Amino acid sequence: MAHQRKVDSEEPSVQGTRRRSLLRAGLALPLGSTALLVACGGGGNGGGLSFVPVASAPPPAPTSGTAPPAPAPAPVTVEAPPVDPPPPKPVEKAVKNIRVLNFQTPTYTQPEGQRLKSEDIKTYTQRALQAKFALLRDALTAGLPKQSAPTDLCYFVVPEFFWNVNWDAVQNEDEIKVFSASCVVEVQKHVRALIALFPQEQYGKLALLPGTAQVLMKQIVGAAPAPQSAGTAVADKDLPPYEALNYVLVIDNFSKANPDGSRPISMWPKRNVSGIDFDTYRRTTVMKDGRAYWKVRLGPLNILVLQKSTTTAATHAGGKEVKGFDNDPLGGVPFGVDVCLDYALAYTEQQYLRMSQIEDTNYIIDFLIACGMTADPSTHKYLPSVQYIVRNDGMNATYQPPYESYSTYGTCEIFKLSAPRDKDGIALRPVNVMVPQIQVASPAPNSILFDSYFDVHPLGQYPSTDLPTDPLPSPFAPPLSA
Repeated sequence: MAHQRKVDSEEPSVQGTRRRSLLRAGLALPLGSTALLVACGGGGNGGGLSFVPVASAPPPAPTSGTAPPAPAPAPVTVEAPPVDPPPPKPVEKAVKNIRVLNFQTPTYTQPEGQRLKSEDIKTYTQRALQAKFALLRDALTAGLPKQSAPTDLCYFVVPEFFWNVNWDAVQNEDEIKVFSASCVVEVQKHVRALIALFPQEQYGKLALLPGTAQVLMKQIVGAAPAPQSAGTAVADKDLPPYEALNYVLVIDNFSKANPDGSRPISMWPKRNVSGIDFDTYRRTTVMKDGRAYWKVRLGPLNILVLQKSTTTAATHAGGKEVKGFDNDPLGGVPFGVDVCLDYALAYTEQQYLRMSQIEDTNYIIDFLIACGMTADPSTHKYLPSVQYIVRNDGMNATYQPPYESYSTYGTCEIFKLSAPRDKDGIALRPVNVMVPQIQVASPAPNSILFDSYFDVHPLGQYPSTDLPTDPLPSPFAPPLSA
């Protein structure tokens, strides 16, 4: 969700653009507070009540007779009752410590032959997703309690396509519909069940970014094409059109619960469909009704998949669904999400429309949830407020085509960004360092849970970027001979 913005040296570093509603943020004074203050003497010209203690006045002296006037009684002083000073207002912690549990696991190539011959597509989908839930549960159970320092918030991050099952398991269009509908229901159920296992009282504040799920929605455009029959060629433009919804569900264990007791949950969708998201015939593009589609093969089916998703972000909170993405549930630690190709194609006119879907556009942490997308903070054009990028890439390390090498893919890494420097009106980060990550669990083959900590600073302030003067020796390299 990177964003291009010009930095004006004559202005403060960054001004926040939070768009919190009055309902969420609360009003500074309740309705009618001003009238109440006036009625109680708070600012009127003597017309209100006064709480200042006043001494009693003596009675008037007699005016007749020769007796000397009696001495005036001493004034009686009414002491004000002691008033306890109001308790000090809580001071929000400026610098917050963040923990990130980065779960590295391969997600691009799904195991083949998972679906049994006698198994319907819904049962297969439910069984496959249940196994994925168990993997995340085991990873968090093993790594979350191993906290080495107190933190204000812990993020659990999983790569793109984690909730995918083998698309080649579908045999017809009806099964695409059943699979997609089942996936939407099951993934949300598992994400809610996962956060319920780790309550705040026992584990502290925890937020999940548990990878993406990819489903297909049929587009109804004009008359439906004739059904595909074996041995019958169908022109590419007549293939059935679909739209991909590749999305991450974000949920935490500390936000105010919904009226039914469930946790608020937000959905962020991927905008750009990559040429490797499906089997796309080496990225064959087909134009249909003025829009670009990928030609895709799923099992025995040929279909079209729209290259630009039209789905917008949504949040379910307070018992209702609203458009937009709540990217700062904690307060003071707003974050952005880039799903793979969206990171590379951030600087398009559509990106500004997507920025309007998030609650706080000046976010501090940018999460790159990917499967085949590297991060290059020295050349990427970040929003000036971003201090860290957290990358989690699920590309299988052994996968080669269509790229020459995936040596830098399939990894987890965190960059601490330097303060922005303006170049041609773009904020660049020329000096950055890696945040160390420690392996704390390996709940399955080829799966590693990494643990890391870093401090986020208030908007406009940046942590010092300390560069090591000498590289540390590699533990795998032989020592230099004298």
